[in-house]
Amino acid sequence: MSEEVLTSSSKPRPLRRILVSIGLGAAGAAALLAIVGGIAGWATRSPSDFMSLSPIRIGVLAAAIGLLMVLVLSRAVMGRKPTWTKTVMVASVVAVGLGAWGAWDVIRLYKTRDALPFVDTTGATVIAGIAALAAVAAVALGLAAIGFMREAGKRTALCAFLVVAVAVPTLAFRLVEHHRAGVWRPDATATATPPTPVPDSIGSVRYRVPVDEDHRPDIYAAANGFVVDTRTALTAYDGTTGEARWHATDFGTGGRLVVAHRDEDDIAGILVLQTYYALIAFDGSTGEVLWHRQYTGDMTAATGSVDALGIVVFTASGADDERTQLHSIDPATGQLRWSKPISCSNPSFGPGTPGQFTLGCSTPSIIDAHTGDVIDTPGKHVATAGSDAYTTSVQRGDGPTRSDVTLVLDPAGQTIDEIPGVEAVSRANNGFLLMYSDLDGWLLRDYRKHQSFPVPIDVRSQSGSYKVELEYWLIHDVETVWLNSRLIVTDMSSDAPRLHLIDPARPEAVPVNTEIPCARRQSLQDLQAVPGAVAVVCRGDGTEVVGMVP
Repeated sequence: MSEEVLTSSSKPRPLRRILVSIGLGAAGAAALLAIVGGIAGWATRSPSDFMSLSPIRIGVLAAAIGLLMVLVLSRAVMGRKPTWTKTVMVASVVAVGLGAWGAWDVIRLYKTRDALPFVDTTGATVIAGIAALAAVAAVALGLAAIGFMREAGKRTALCAFLVVAVAVPTLAFRLVEHHRAGVWRPDATATATPPTPVPDSIGSVRYRVPVDEDHRPDIYAAANGFVVDTRTALTAYDGTTGEARWHATDFGTGGRLVVAHRDEDDIAGILVLQTYYALIAFDGSTGEVLWHRQYTGDMTAATGSVDALGIVVFTASGADDERTQLHSIDPATGQLRWSKPISCSNPSFGPGTPGQFTLGCSTPSIIDAHTGDVIDTPGKHVATAGSDAYTTSVQRGDGPTRSDVTLVLDPAGQTIDEIPGVEAVSRANNGFLLMYSDLDGWLLRDYRKHQSFPVPIDVRSQSGSYKVELEYWLIHDVETVWLNSRLIVTDMSSDAPRLHLIDPARPEAVPVNTEIPCARRQSLQDLQAVPGAVAVVCRGDGTEVVGMVP
């Protein structure tokens, strides 16, 4: 009686035999798909897409798990030794560990799914995610089935293998096509056209471009003229004609828009938009997307200049001394140049001369965008960058002899000129700088030759702009804009401001005066020197950008 019971219990149960066979076949197919999917994710990636979870890393992990499981299953199926040998045990433990890692990557990838249309243009992360899921399934099904290898049926296992091998790639293809159809792209782009250089004179009114007032717009001198940012849309206009060139919407509510340039000859530049999910870089001339870069954390500052793009990101989950990171990015390619922790979560961060940033975090400094080398600068505040030099202010002397001194620094942080008792009003530009002295009035400084020239202009603010407060000269409401080699000066607070054009070649000459083109119920809000024109922003009964073209 006992022999009959033993014999009947040793027979494989039909349901378990079917499940083991299906699990074995599905595990084999999933392992192979993990290998193929990992390779496919690497092959389909775009070099201009930079994601927090790299599809290459996920794909390599999936392929490694798949390869391990192929070896484990092959040895279990073909080997004559007991199934759980030492080699199989070690490989299985490694596969389980990697499988847990892969499962965690899949969970993290799912949490960032809303960002994928903005950072993955090819669907590489979708493919890599499917490969990771296949790898996890191969581990779970394969190791569960190995213990019952003798009960597996070859025909059922083969059928399960074929079903999975066909169904999963079909599903993956449809998911990738669906993802690619939903990838974010600009609404309209333009043909690449060399922009007109920034003019040397003001010119007459050529066009008036009305601007949507739902959000207070910002105007940037970039592209082939200027770009209007309403926080929900970007529109680039031709500086000579005022015609729209390219347009982008549906990126959510935009944050900072930063203008950077590939080199000093790149007039159109690169516009880098901060969205909720990623940085998106546009070619200034065409509006085509150059690259995407996903980031995690809160971006607290961003800046760009020639051959330099930097962002400051705060991550609450990081270590105390690494929560705030400064990242330097190549504006042309989106590649990360370097990252370093800084002690300020919201520092003063601004553009520098070509290839540099300025940073105010405990001490003001200049940072090399390529190497990360830091140069401390004098004074209490971050130096203001010009085309070839920086300006900053320090105090010299004690008591009654104490005075403000304006310093001009070269890109290496060395003082190349110092002028006591003045305040810099304009940015440094190819050797020249506009200053104001309470004793001598307006002065044009040649900081290469260390000479100052009186300038016969009167743009004193109606509210008394020039006063001493906190021992710094505060010059309010005076706006300066460098054209190609000449300087526009205006008083933004005046009831009837005029544009004064100063020629550094003849600083003693009476500047050319031009009335602003704003309508009666409008006021001057901004002034930009853009490719092909001087762009004046008038706000009041409607906001418009007025192009003054020579």
